[in-house]
Amino acid sequence: MEEIRTGSFVVPGTFLATIEEFMCGEGTYKEGGKIYAAKAGLVLVDIKGKKISVISKGGPPALKRGDVVIGVIQEVKRQLAEVSVKFLAGVEKSLPYPTSGIIMISKVRRGFVSDLSKEFQEGDVIKAKVLEIRNGTILLSTEGAELGVILAHCRKCRAILQRVKNRLHCPSCGNVEVRKISSDYVSHGA
Repeated sequence: MEEIRTGSFVVPGTFLATIEEFMCGEGTYKEGGKIYAAKAGLVLVDIKGKKISVISKGGPPALKRGDVVIGVIQEVKRQLAEVSVKFLAGVEKSLPYPTSGIIMISKVRRGFVSDLSKEFQEGDVIKAKVLEIRNGTILLSTEGAELGVILAHCRKCRAILQRVKNRLHCPSCGNVEVRKISSDYVSHGA
């Protein structure tokens, strides 16, 4: 294995160091006591500050706390929803590793949520805020009016649902559904 030092070019997932040697800097993440590159770029080793970073010019954006992302619900479980994070909102570039995220039931909306399946369904396109990136997983929140489902399909016929006040209506079969709807929900023809 080649020694990683300042100026080395790395790709996402490249092992950089252990947490005993360095702290995580920009463009890195830690998992299992090891530090990995979160994006492609050049390594910057700060010996004095004991920090290792990956710096890139251009290329895919790196996520940070507070960023708003667009993703697709992959699976809804009892206490969390798994999300495939696709884009940084407002940026037309796909994201680097990590791209898997989760929304805990307590981070869906202000107040109590008893049933996560009433908030999200598989395939829903969502807008969410990054709370943190921990062990290669993006922790997300949809608390706030502008966050939540921005596009959904009918559970019965798979047509695109249209927003009517605080509910989603199917123009094809008449089905009415509820979700944690974003104020930015995309309505087609409504």
